[in-house]
This record gives sequence, C-alpha cells and structure tokens, in this order.
Amino acid sequence: MAVRPDPEVGYRRAGDHLRGERVVERRVFVQAPPRVVWAALHDPSASASLFPELRLGPAVPSWPAAAATRSARTRLGLLRESARVESLEARPESVFRLRVTGSGFESEWWWRLEAIAGGTRVIHAATFEPIDRWTDILVRLGRRSLEARVEAHLRALKERAGGAAARVEVGDTEAAGRAERNAVPSRLELRAAAS
Repeated sequence: MAVRPDPEVGYRRAGDHLRGERVVERRVFVQAPPRVVWAALHDPSASASLFPELRLGPAVPSWPAAAATRSARTRLGLLRESARVESLEARPESVFRLRVTGSGFESEWWWRLEAIAGGTRVIHAATFEPIDRWTDILVRLGRRSLEARVEAHLRALKERAGGAAARVEVGDTEAAGRAERNAVPSRLELRAAAS
C-alpha cells in the first residue's frame, strides 16, 4: 500500500478515511527487530499475558498461518463465553490479523510491524462489535474499554519483545566472546609470538 505524508497526522494509508470510529489504533516503539517482536507475539507461553481476555485452546500445527482457527474462552467485562479465533493474515515480521467471534460479538485485531531506527514500530488496531444488546451491557459493566485492552496488549508485547531482544543481545555478545577466545591464531599472530 502506498504511504503518503499528511502534514496534520503524519503518514496515512489508502483507506484510512474509511475506518469508522469503532476502530481503536495505538502505536508503540519497541527496541527490538521485527523478527523478535513477531516471535514474542506468537510465543505460546505468552498468550495469557498478551491477551488476558482470551484463554486460547490448543493451536493447530499451521497456527498462525492465515485461515487457521482455534478455540478460546473469552472474558470481556462480565461476559464469559466460548469463541473461535481465526487467523486472517499472517506475514512474518510484517502483519498479523485475527478475528475473535463469539455468539454475541465479533472482534478483529491486527498488528503491523515496521522496522525503523534500529527497532520496530508496532501499530495495533482493534474493533469490537456486539451483536446483541446484552453483550454490550455485560462488556460495559466490566469498565474496561477497547482502548484499554489495546494499550494492555501493546504494553505486554513491548515488555516481552524488549526482554527477548536483551537476552538475544547478551547471548550474541557472550557467543562472540567465546568465539574470540577459541579462535585459531592467524599466521601473523603466530609469527609475532615466535619473535
């Protein structure tokens, strides 16, 4: 998609003007490469902290490939119900979209990862559409808005990816140090030692 600068709001993408007010979008910068952020987003052990409103069921081997589905139990406000989670789009290190569908609601979440300034800009957007009035009432009684859920997702992702990037960096430094200690000396180094 072509990106064009807009002096008032920065960069906009084609179709941004069509997004309704029901879409919540937030951005955060993570000091980690996109591959680390992607891995943190799909880490099975992190799903409870990344998505506290979902208790994901077992993943099929193809997860997170597009069209893969899995079951989940949702907890939105006072609403507790079974749901189906479907991966709509999965481009590694770039874009991930999923749809969560319950008997009383439909929600879409998407993440766009952009490599900038030695890190990753994560743009996370979400929608939530209640199908009936009772769903809307039960979710609102929980006093946690869609905006708060999106921000919580981003906070948890930034924490996980930042920690993983720090571990990778320390591991690379230690591996380089071991390689340096175990390196075979060159001919010049051997001549210098012999003299």
